[in-house]
Amino acid sequence: MLSSKRTARLSPLFLFATALAVVAFIVIQGAGRPAEAAGAAASYEARSSNSISGLTDVSQLSNPMAVRYDEVMEATEERVRMRKEKIDPTSPLGEILESAAHRRVGAACRAVMRRDGHCSAWKKIKRKDGRAVPDTTTDVIAKLGTVTPDPE
Repeated sequence: MLSSKRTARLSPLFLFATALAVVAFIVIQGAGRPAEAAGAAASYEARSSNSISGLTDVSQLSNPMAVRYDEVMEATEERVRMRKEKIDPTSPLGEILESAAHRRVGAACRAVMRRDGHCSAWKKIKRKDGRAVPDTTTDVIAKLGTVTPDPE
């Protein structure tokens, strides 16, 4: 143990090695790089409430797809039945059919996402740089007849 009059001296080589270790740790952890340089994740603008299926956090997006949701909903067999039979959407049967239509659209979106390698489907989404997000509405509509709504 050192006496109160003696102090420990650190060698310059030890201080230099410690500083290098700290810098290496920061670089490896990715701290110190700006958020925009972290990747394409920060290049999208959307509300999480507009997510149909898949990721809901805009900072995690890598390859999202856009879907004209109202158009796809109108193409579901549940909505077709509601129009054909004049079923009130607020009636018990109407609410059941509406819920099934939402689940069918989600299942169709997930099928297209898996097929095309998308991370999520969105009602409204845009890139900050102005480039278009792929619109897969026609593909999702084509899948509606081949998927079954997920159970609640």
